Amino acid sequence: MKSSQLHLLENFADHRPHLFRQQLRVNSEIFDDILDQISDHPIFSSGGSQNHQLPIAIQLAIFLNCAGHYGNAISPEYVAQWAGVSTGSVYNCTNRVMVAILDQHNTFIQFPGLDSEDVARARVYTQNRSCPEWRNGILTADRSAFPIFAKPTMHGETFFDRKSNYSLNCQASIY
Repeated sequence: MKSSQLHLLENFADHRPHLFRQQLRVNSEIFDDILDQISDHPIFSSGGSQNHQLPIAIQLAIFLNCAGHYGNAISPEYVAQWAGVSTGSVYNCTNRVMVAILDQHNTFIQFPGLDSEDVARARVYTQNRSCPEWRNGILTADRSAFPIFAKPTMHGETFFDRKSNYSLNCQASIY
């Protein structure tokens, strides 16, 4: 049996914002901003089909729930049960939202100028907390850990994560 928990998000946004963030990994204001940015994308129109799509806000919530969790909580079956939809709907929603977000790449993903104060602070942080090879770069990580098979030979201990595994975070280095 499936019983949607999506209706709780509105209450969480208004009265328990930490629970909203726990489910979707963004504040309700950020959720609304993303929704505004992608709502007019043509992928969300049914194009004369008799099959209507879920409201865009629900599709975005399903996508963010998937993107913000890992392990067993990310399985399409789990998300389908949480959202009260079919597993196929979870796949369709995540694909549609990803297409809409990727089409807005330059709106959502921006790097500060190399001479900005943000970059200077990031360089200092990187120099103090990472291996010497990255001393001239800016390291950003979204906390997504990708497990690796074995301890790397160079700086291996720095790849040992909080869950006692060797892993890499999603990283980008800008010079």
